[in-house]
Amino acid sequence: MKIRDAVLDDQHTFITPALTWTFPINIVDPVTEFKIDFRIETNPLGGVTTDWFWPSPMPYMIREIAIIDGSEVIFALNGAQAFAMSCFDLGYAPFHNHVEKWGEVARWVFPIHFGRSLVDPEWIFDPRKFRNPQIRITWDSEWREDNQQGTYKVDSDHPIYITVWAKIMEEGARPRGYFMTKEIKEYTPTGAGDEITWLPVDFPHRKLLVRSYEFGSRMQSMVAHLKLSQDQDKWIPFDHRGDDFIRLMKNWFTEVQLHGFNWVEDVAHREHLSGGLSSGVVISNTGSFFVSPNNWLGNIYHVDVRDFNGFQPSEDGRIQCSFHTTTRTPLDCFCYPFGDQDDPMDWLEVAPMGNLRLILTHAIDTLEDSVGYGLTQIVCQQAHPY
Repeated sequence: MKIRDAVLDDQHTFITPALTWTFPINIVDPVTEFKIDFRIETNPLGGVTTDWFWPSPMPYMIREIAIIDGSEVIFALNGAQAFAMSCFDLGYAPFHNHVEKWGEVARWVFPIHFGRSLVDPEWIFDPRKFRNPQIRITWDSEWREDNQQGTYKVDSDHPIYITVWAKIMEEGARPRGYFMTKEIKEYTPTGAGDEITWLPVDFPHRKLLVRSYEFGSRMQSMVAHLKLSQDQDKWIPFDHRGDDFIRLMKNWFTEVQLHGFNWVEDVAHREHLSGGLSSGVVISNTGSFFVSPNNWLGNIYHVDVRDFNGFQPSEDGRIQCSFHTTTRTPLDCFCYPFGDQDDPMDWLEVAPMGNLRLILTHAIDTLEDSVGYGLTQIVCQQAHPY
């Protein structure tokens, strides 16, 4: 086995806040992983007025990362889905540095995986099997999934830098197929009740991901129940309440660590990048202030800031401090693994099935610890043979 990490494009510069960029995959050796590295500056004018809001985590501005070959879609996820799926695939978070202080650079890496590990010789992307494979990236630095205020700054003086890496297997690859990972449905619930989604029954399923995000909301309030049913309940892989599903995920996946730097004043509300039953957030103190979480509201926490004499700073007296959280639900994602993730014979074979239904039950109209129904997204990871 002979593997190398190649730079396909280094710090490509963009000065457009919103764009779709298509990048040709001009290599012939099989690839186990692509990495898309984003660097973007927070608004340098932020923090000078009382109505300034912090920037959202960068995954929220990535509308789509896709690998396409003409009309064929090989991989297609938004930033949050891609980041979370990498956590579930590898058991740890990709590199990220979330910052909120104005005028600093945030940096996140979004991986695209095709196999069981970074050195899988069988389930791997083989460019020779496609006619014109391309990477397509769509972003909007002024669009925020959480509908909060504030943006990143993008212009000629503050460009976005994108680097594309590839982990290439020059020797030892035996391509039999690749993981086709893409969103199959997106909707916003209009009220309480069941939403039925018919999952594809063409290729074996390895993972199923459900994401439902609304700023300040609890995942298990928006998706109160999850059920997967084959052929009108002939076989039911899972049938759980949302809060139980999250607890069971501790047995299915390794908890991952997320971190960053907040720019806070007292009673600030901050996104902590998990989603449900996070094992905790640690916020560091500074040389002049103690900073700690003093309350929780769904997928965000409240910040208490006091100086050494116990006084709270003014709203404009923001300080930068670090946070650290360990979660099994990164970026508000439920995930279910089908069988032994290393054994293809154990993945969910759907060809003999008549149908496969995912039934998501959304909670009552008045949601506990929630501000509304969030955009819900369903992602399938399937084993696609060559």
